[in-house]
Amino acid sequence: MSPTGRSRADPVTTASQSLGRRCGPGKFRFTFLLAVSAECQPLSRLQRSVAVVLSSLLLILDLGRPHLFVNMLRVFKPQSAMSMGAWILTAFGGCVVPGLIGLELTAAHAFSGAFNDVLHTATGILIFSSAIFGTLLATYTGVLIGATAIPAWFLHRVFLPIHFGTAGLGSAAGVLELLGHRIAPLNAIGFFAAGVETALLIWLAFNKHGAADRAIHEHGSGWLIRIGEMLNGPLALVLRLFGIIPLAAISFLLGALISRIGWIAVGKVSGRDPEAVFASQR
Repeated sequence: MSPTGRSRADPVTTASQSLGRRCGPGKFRFTFLLAVSAECQPLSRLQRSVAVVLSSLLLILDLGRPHLFVNMLRVFKPQSAMSMGAWILTAFGGCVVPGLIGLELTAAHAFSGAFNDVLHTATGILIFSSAIFGTLLATYTGVLIGATAIPAWFLHRVFLPIHFGTAGLGSAAGVLELLGHRIAPLNAIGFFAAGVETALLIWLAFNKHGAADRAIHEHGSGWLIRIGEMLNGPLALVLRLFGIIPLAAISFLLGALISRIGWIAVGKVSGRDPEAVFASQR
């Protein structure tokens, strides 16, 4: 335990958990965006199925057997990142699965008359709810590592959820664009994500905490974060402005990956720096 009562997490363990959780929600968002952007073609159905299977396997590998996850639902604790993450994931799954089923039934015109109208309305509500809970789920990794005692992570606990959520959203849009889904809403999402990441890069440059987070601003691992932010921020934004969508998508995806590796590396360095640990407690 740290002097402030926060549990001290091992950086390597937390990093591996972070990667697993990152992959799971990312596949969920990929699935959802495919559902709303594709027109139920065979390839799109296959892509959705692969995303659902992979996300389920990754979550089981990360969180353990499903019944262990169910045990977490016995408690609703708003001040606990783990508790709220479990409830948000449950709500998301409870909306997205029936929403996708309703979408398929509506597209196949399985019913007619008043029941079809009710199904169409219910499907719309479920998909909209999936987007809301999916947005919260996208920030979960950032919230979780920000709640640890690793100085560089804890001191940027407001920054990290925004970054993780934006990177996940932009990455999902980028993957879909590379798969050939060139539609205006995806391009708008790409612009939005790149713009937010550009603002976050500026924020990170000025938000310094001295020795407590020097792993970000002085250590080589911090350069990984800045390189990643440059790729998925300013560079991706400029490429989109010039209409070079494939390169913009690739730039964003590479930036998100490099930035993720950078934050894990920064956590390792920061957690092993005694001066940073003591400085963060002042």
